[in-house]
Amino acid sequence: MAEEETKPVVQDKKTDELEIIDEGPKRFVAHGPLVIHDTQTGLYWLKKDSWQDKGKYFNWHEAREYAEKKNVRKIGGFADWRLPTNEEGATLYNEEWENTGKTGETVHIDSLFPEGSFKMQWTMADTSTRRPRFDYNQGKVASADEYAFGSVRICRKDPVKTVGRRRNA
Repeated sequence: MAEEETKPVVQDKKTDELEIIDEGPKRFVAHGPLVIHDTQTGLYWLKKDSWQDKGKYFNWHEAREYAEKKNVRKIGGFADWRLPTNEEGATLYNEEWENTGKTGETVHIDSLFPEGSFKMQWTMADTSTRRPRFDYNQGKVASADEYAFGSVRICRKDPVKTVGRRRNA
């Protein structure tokens, strides 16, 4: 017996009728068991952050090494993992989304990402000894000493494909 597909519904308070909500295509899509693709930005994210993956905190330098090791192992079939920029990190944040973080606090990332991530994720930057981290609880970038503890959710982006020009024969 085939399973019936269920779609989200909303009830009109005036008429008491139910209306099916067409959510359209999903923004975040699992790309195998380890990777999530953001169809809006074109970024691929490792599903687990480094805390969930290794069970320990990483400073900024260790976070970069973590990405390099994932590249050597070609995790998810890719060898170009890296720390996200501040802007890329911010694309995962949405105040309306609720996910449970490592210590029970709310992190505002999509529920396709597993619960238990660390709320502060290292991002890429070249500044003296202070390095940025994105706070998925408060939705902002905060600087910390490069040897402070934290976590990282690495990302990658497909190269831009150019369309060749037609030559007139």
